[in-house]
Amino acid sequence: MLLRKAATGLGCRSCRNVVLRATTVRTQLCTPTTPSSATPMRWQRSIATTSRLYSTDNKSQTPIKDELVDVEDAEESELASNVPWFLEEEAPQRAPSQHTQKLPDVPEDAPKMIGPMIKYIFEDMGLDDISMFDLRELDPAAALGPNLIMLFGTARSETHLHVSAGRFVRWLRKNHSIAAKADGLIGPGELKTKLRRLRKKAKLMGTNTAVIPRGDNGISTGWICVNFGINESQSNASVSFDESGMISGFGSEEDGVTVVVQCMTEARRDELNLETLWESTLRRSVVQQMKFLGEDSSNTQEIDRIMKERIQLPTTGSKQQWQALERASQEQRRFYSTSARRLEPSKQRKPSQSAPPEPTPRVPLDEVRQQLQLLQQSGTQIDRSKLHSLIQAIFSATSEEPNSSLTRLSAMDQLLQSAEEQDTSTWHPETIVTMIEAMTLSPAYDSHIQQARKNIEYLIAQMKLRPDNLQQLRLMHIYASRKEWERFWYVFRIPPRLQQPRTKEHYELAFRAMALTKDATLCTEALRWVYPEMLKEQIELEITGALYMSLKACILTADPMAEQLLAQPPSKEGMSIIQQRQLERREFVCVLREVEDLHRHHIAMTARGERDGRLNRFLDSESSARA
Repeated sequence: MLLRKAATGLGCRSCRNVVLRATTVRTQLCTPTTPSSATPMRWQRSIATTSRLYSTDNKSQTPIKDELVDVEDAEESELASNVPWFLEEEAPQRAPSQHTQKLPDVPEDAPKMIGPMIKYIFEDMGLDDISMFDLRELDPAAALGPNLIMLFGTARSETHLHVSAGRFVRWLRKNHSIAAKADGLIGPGELKTKLRRLRKKAKLMGTNTAVIPRGDNGISTGWICVNFGINESQSNASVSFDESGMISGFGSEEDGVTVVVQCMTEARRDELNLETLWESTLRRSVVQQMKFLGEDSSNTQEIDRIMKERIQLPTTGSKQQWQALERASQEQRRFYSTSARRLEPSKQRKPSQSAPPEPTPRVPLDEVRQQLQLLQQSGTQIDRSKLHSLIQAIFSATSEEPNSSLTRLSAMDQLLQSAEEQDTSTWHPETIVTMIEAMTLSPAYDSHIQQARKNIEYLIAQMKLRPDNLQQLRLMHIYASRKEWERFWYVFRIPPRLQQPRTKEHYELAFRAMALTKDATLCTEALRWVYPEMLKEQIELEITGALYMSLKACILTADPMAEQLLAQPPSKEGMSIIQQRQLERREFVCVLREVEDLHRHHIAMTARGERDGRLNRFLDSESSARA
C-alpha cells in the first residue's frame, strides 16, 4: 500500500526508482538474513547509509523530494570517498593567458568590410600581433595605391603563412567578390614542383649539391603581400569644364580605398621592420602638412596624438617595449637613409677651407631651433658655410633638458632636409666631418648621438668618400678626445688605402696622442708598427720640431729608462753576457738611439740647405750688382 501511494504521488521516473530502491532496502533490513560473502563491500556501505537516512521517525516532517536530494548527495560523497587519492581527478582549470591580444579598431569612414576582415584575419587565418596603419591622409600617396590602409600580421611558420594567405584570397573572392593580388604566395603543390625542377636542373648541370635538403632554396621569402582595392561608391565619368566654359577633360575621381595586408613570419617581420618605416613616413607627412597649414610643427604632443589616431600597434608587453625603443630612435632614422641625388665631385680646396671651424658661441637650444624655423619659413638660401655653422650651433647649444640628444638630432634632420631641398649637397666630405665633429664634441653626447655617428661612419665606408689630409687630422683629433682608438687608427690608415702618402702631421698627431695617454702598452704597440711605416715613406720625413718631440715623448712613455740608459749606460763589470746583450739590444734604447741620429742628420741637412740658400742669394745679389 505504501509503495503504491509513493509511486502515485511522484510523477518523475527517477524519483520513483529512488523511492522503490530505498523501500526495498529497508524491507531487506527488517528480515533477518545472513549476508552473503559474495556481496561487495561497496554495496554494504551504501545499504548502511541508506538505512540510516530512511529510518522511521515520526517526528520528521521533511518532504520526500528533499530526502531524495540528500540521498543523491550522500551517494556521490560515498563514491568519492571510496576513490584512492592517487586516482582523484581535479577539475580542469585554465591558466590565465599571457598573450591577450586586442584587435585594432576600425577607422572612421572606412569600408564596411574592414571590420569582418580584421576578425577573419585573427580568428580564421590565425595571425598574431595585428597592427593597422591608416595612411589615407599620406601626402604624397604611397606607391601601393591611394587612400591606403595597411595591416600587419605574424604567421607561426612558413606553411601557416602560405595556407592562411591562400584562404584569405579565396575568402575575399567568395564573400566580397574581390580579386586580390597576393605577391609571394606559393600555391598548393607549387613548392614541390619548383623544387623538382630545381633538382632536375642541378642534376643536368652536375651541381646536385646545390640543393639543400629540407630547404626551399630561396623560393619562399617568409613574406606575402595581399593587396586589393575597394570602391563602394558608384563613380561615373563626367565632363570637366574650365573657367571659360570650354571642355577641359573627361574622367572620374578615384575615391576608393586600397587595402594591403602584410603577412610575415616573426623572423621576417623583425628583420624588415616595416612598421617603423611607415611610421616615420607618416610622421614626416604630418609635420609637412602642419607646416603647410601654418601650425606649430614643433608641438610633439599634437603630432603624437595624430599618430596615435592613425596607427594601432599590438598591445602585448614585449611588443610595447620594443616599439618604445623604436620610437625613441625614429627621429634620427630618417637621417641615415641614402639620398637619391648624385654626389657632387670633390673639388680641390685650399687648406684654409678645410681647417677646423672656430668654436661656435654656445646659445640656448630653443633659440637655435627658432632660428632654424625662421630660415625654413623665409626660404633663405643655406650655403655650405652656413650649413656647417648651424650644425655646430645645434650640437654645442646649451639646454635645460636632461636628455636633449633626440631633439638635437631632429633639428639636424630638418636642417639637412631643407638644405637638400635647396640643392645644397649634404654628402660632401667637409659636411660629413663637421657633423661627426659636432656630434662627438657635443655636451649632450650619449648613446643616441653615438649610434647616429656610427651610422654616418658606416655610410662613409659604403660611399667611399675621400676626406683630405686636414679632414683626416680633424677626425683623428676627435676620436683621440673620446679615446676611441679603433676609429683613430682606422682614419690613420685612410691614406694607404687611397694610395696616398701620409704627411708629417699624421705621424706627429699619432705619437702625441699615444704619449698623452701615459699608457706604456699603447705606446709600445704604436711604436712597433707606426715608426717602421714612417721610415718607409716614399718622401723622407724630417724628424725635427714637433714630430721629434712627440716621437721622443712616446718612446719615453713606453720605456722611461731609455734616455738615461742611452746617455749614461751602466758599467758592464759584474754583468753576465746575457745581461750585457739585453742592455745592448734593449728595444726602445735602440729606437731612441736611431731617432737621435736621424734628428741630428736632418738638422744638419736643414742647416746645410739654409746655408746654401743664403750663399746662392748672396752670389745672385753680387752678380746683379756687378751687372
